[in-house]
Amino acid sequence: MKNNFRIYMGIDVGGGPKPITFVVFDPSQQVQAIGEGDIVDALAYAAGQTGGALLAVNAAARPNQGRMRRSKVRAFLSPPPPKGKYYALRQAEYELEQAGMAVPHTPDAPEKCLPWVQRGFTLVEKLACLGYEAFSLNEPSETPLRRQMEVNADAIFWSLLGVTPLQAGTLEGRIQRQLALEDQRLKVPDAMAFFEEVTRYKILKSRLPVENILSQPEINAWAAAHTAWLAANNPDRIMRFGEPEEGFIYLPCPK
Repeated sequence: MKNNFRIYMGIDVGGGPKPITFVVFDPSQQVQAIGEGDIVDALAYAAGQTGGALLAVNAAARPNQGRMRRSKVRAFLSPPPPKGKYYALRQAEYELEQAGMAVPHTPDAPEKCLPWVQRGFTLVEKLACLGYEAFSLNEPSETPLRRQMEVNADAIFWSLLGVTPLQAGTLEGRIQRQLALEDQRLKVPDAMAFFEEVTRYKILKSRLPVENILSQPEINAWAAAHTAWLAANNPDRIMRFGEPEEGFIYLPCPK
């Protein structure tokens, strides 16, 4: 597939004083930028891209549109959901759960969502105002394009690892995910160096050598950027869940 994307940007949406973390790859998956801040910081970087750019956002793109309440939709799902269950979520989330990965359910209105989820909606809307349209697999891109796609970081690692990942944010979960990124030949710090530096003394003094272990938001952003790169350069390694009305969730296929 020919494409003219010059950057691949993974964006993690969270909470706290700096709720946005992003990692930017060039076409060779070399890191061009790493940043954190607020929505305006990610938008400023995205707005400055004059060549083709593909952005992967680790957040729901929009509220559920009520598809899972429609009998015709439910009848054609595989397997069809049992009566009385699976109404308040998006179709992509249902499909992921049936594949084996539990993900948060997105309500049908922004005001019903957690603040970080609402922040994701806002980011996606503002990116659309900058000309970042929804990505489509196998879309020819002979001219520079601005595209965005939705990813789910936990689902990405579930697929890459072949097991449910350890809890996100914990030290062991971060190490596991960072090792998974290394397995994708991404140039993250060597997470195993942590164990070479651990001593009895450091543990007793609460001085764990975590300098080379990335934060959870940065790990998520790396995974998102890698998924964007795969979607453009190796689409056969991408799975897609959902449908256009509520949006697709993309993640890498297992090895």
